[in-house]
Amino acid sequence: MTLSRGSRWFLVSLVVMVALGWGAFRWVDAKIFGEVSVEPGLPVTYVVQEGQTVRSVGDDLVELGVVGNSVRFRLAAEEINLASRMLPGSYDLLTGMTNEEVFEILLEGPPPAPTVWFTVQEGLTIELTLARLAAQFPAWSEDDFREVLDARRDAGENADGLLRLPAWLLEPGDMDADFEAFEGVLFPETYEVLEDASPSDILQRMVNQLDRTIEAIPGVLMERMEEQGLTRYDMMVIASLIERETRVDAERPIVAGVINNRLEEGMRLQIDATVLYARGEHTDRVLFEDTEIDSPYNTYRIDGLPPTPISGFGAASLRSAFDPADVTFRYYVLDPACDGSHLFADTLDQHNANVAAFRDAGGCR
Repeated sequence: MTLSRGSRWFLVSLVVMVALGWGAFRWVDAKIFGEVSVEPGLPVTYVVQEGQTVRSVGDDLVELGVVGNSVRFRLAAEEINLASRMLPGSYDLLTGMTNEEVFEILLEGPPPAPTVWFTVQEGLTIELTLARLAAQFPAWSEDDFREVLDARRDAGENADGLLRLPAWLLEPGDMDADFEAFEGVLFPETYEVLEDASPSDILQRMVNQLDRTIEAIPGVLMERMEEQGLTRYDMMVIASLIERETRVDAERPIVAGVINNRLEEGMRLQIDATVLYARGEHTDRVLFEDTEIDSPYNTYRIDGLPPTPISGFGAASLRSAFDPADVTFRYYVLDPACDGSHLFADTLDQHNANVAAFRDAGGCR
């Protein structure tokens, strides 16, 4: 059968239209139902942001070559309610994955961020604390940590974005420039922090722990503190004295009781650890001439408490400061057995006898 010219043109037009339609269909299919065009199996790290939509995630994963299209991804995601189950965080994916493979990973949640542990011991001054931190975080120096503290001290009321301090704590900028404003503020403890934690992050954890530890003190002890005319900061100072004076846990409340008795009777504390702090260096013993050092920290020369803590302190010393033992002791000296314990006395004569016994035994070295 011979086709007329008009029929031939119709068939040609029909073929062209079918070809164009098929091309358009393939283009739409490639865009909406297409496959990943990059090499499969390549690692991709993708971060889901807080509040990010499934549509946005799908668009990003298509662009990265993880999945083939965003529409199919979104439709499948709606079926499993991915939007309300997906957690923000970093995910390890591969190019050329199926939607189901991606969903499985996203629904598991992001892997935990790598962390590190660090420890700061009780009884360290702020200077030694910063040195201890720098030794455990090679990426940071003592100066890096000190800069965080200095910036907070100098900021005054403009402290937004800097180290946050408890509302009850003395404002560092209001303290005498000769005093170490952050002594005792960095709570000694063992901590876990993110591997990429900054000096500010690290110090903030320690400050927060101080606040939490003091807030955990029972209300009845807080009330007794206030009845004595003392403040939380005063208790920090007392806790540091206890920390530096004994390493025997059972003695901490007793030493606190001695301090409490002396304060109530208006006696000078005469605590050797404050003399060592005033000297700025550690020695095995305090000599008579050391007790004559002219310093606001020398409790042989000043009345009451020193102006700041003299070291970091642990929870046991802090609790003892708030809850001292009900004892009649006013004096103590190291036991001649040199096991770290002390001999306690009510009177000066008893104390002098204990001191003589300690000296006769050769002291502790």
